[in-house]
Amino acid sequence: MKTSNRPNVLIFVSHDTGRHISPYGIRTVHTPNAERLAAEGVVLENCFCTAPQCSPSRASIFTGRYPHNTGMLGLANPRAGWDLAADEVHAAEHFRRLGYDTVLVGIAHEAATHESRGWDTIRPERGAHAVGPVLGEWLDQRKDSRKPFYAQVGIFETHIPFTHDGAGADDSLGLTVPPYLVDSEGTRHDLRGLQGSVRRWDQAVGGIMHALDARGLADNTILVVTTDHGIAFPRAKCTLFDSGIGVLCLIRWPAGGIGGGRRFAEMISNLDLLPAPLNAAGAAVPDRIQGRSFLPLLTGGRYQPRDVIFAEQTFHEHYEPVRGLRTGRYKYFRYFDQGGTIDIPSDMRLNRMYTDNVRQLVNSPSKREMENLFDLQADPWERVNLAGSTEHEGVRAELSRMLADWMLKTDDPLLHGPVPSPWYRRCIETLGR
Repeated sequence: MKTSNRPNVLIFVSHDTGRHISPYGIRTVHTPNAERLAAEGVVLENCFCTAPQCSPSRASIFTGRYPHNTGMLGLANPRAGWDLAADEVHAAEHFRRLGYDTVLVGIAHEAATHESRGWDTIRPERGAHAVGPVLGEWLDQRKDSRKPFYAQVGIFETHIPFTHDGAGADDSLGLTVPPYLVDSEGTRHDLRGLQGSVRRWDQAVGGIMHALDARGLADNTILVVTTDHGIAFPRAKCTLFDSGIGVLCLIRWPAGGIGGGRRFAEMISNLDLLPAPLNAAGAAVPDRIQGRSFLPLLTGGRYQPRDVIFAEQTFHEHYEPVRGLRTGRYKYFRYFDQGGTIDIPSDMRLNRMYTDNVRQLVNSPSKREMENLFDLQADPWERVNLAGSTEHEGVRAELSRMLADWMLKTDDPLLHGPVPSPWYRRCIETLGR
């Protein structure tokens, strides 16, 4: 099957996987397909999301813009009510304007509705076992196989419940307990479930790669495999610790020289995951996009690495506004509203690991403080808050200024007062009626 010289683009996004796969050092999970992809492609060792929650992070991936600029400050579900602003341009629309066929296979959770966001075809099958065959079916049915395509694939895995679609617990290679969790039977029980879900996730990676291989499309397809945020455990998902904002990112494009099993330590924001393939397709990156292409980094061109990445959270199940940044050495973030401890999403509270970790959660460093500063070199698990340290006052002040400048530059709504939720706006609009 032949295509134009322009590369095809395929972006695969899972729920809540963080970096919990073997190419990132987790040797107790079965991820052979991810290992193959890492060996044939490249691994971004320090890729970070803009928000440690599903919809805001995905909005950044597919618009190249910060959540507070896209309108996606919370979850895109009917109860929460958040949606991409009408003038936001989704990746599918960018590529359709370039003459690409576009298809969505499985889950997309970056907008309230997706029909008007640039898709020629939407296939809702979302199971890890289904997305590869469904993608292959769509590829076979295209009217003009010479046109390049943009495909977006999403699955439910590795979201709670880990038993989704019949997945079973897995500790056949042992069990990896992250150092920020209490090593208890409850924690281990849920980690077994996660590892089983990760194994199912890897089957989706294999299915997608097979769909490309079988049709001779792998060489000229930019394949990006990533996730929205950290794993669904305390001090990960819905936090700005590295365990919450650190994400896996594997990329392969043999025809473009992206391969060979190379690993890159430069910091990348998932804002950059749209500019890079646009750049590869020969398109100018619109000024409106806040991310920037890292394609030159992967292809040996001139590239100035980021010295800072920014992250945020505003709403998840509750209002929890936090803004932060990460440099190569330090992490700094601020909570903009009161609270006792960091909020834990309700689906995590139903699992045994929440009960076993709750005592730790009410103590530092999971106690919510206005300012948080961590030396990632000396304290990689972010246990000791240095915000009140006289020795680190200069660092704290500089990072605080950097955060303020970014919020001003991007017109963060938090600068104008508490952010109202869609629920609040609906309540006011219907009051007295």
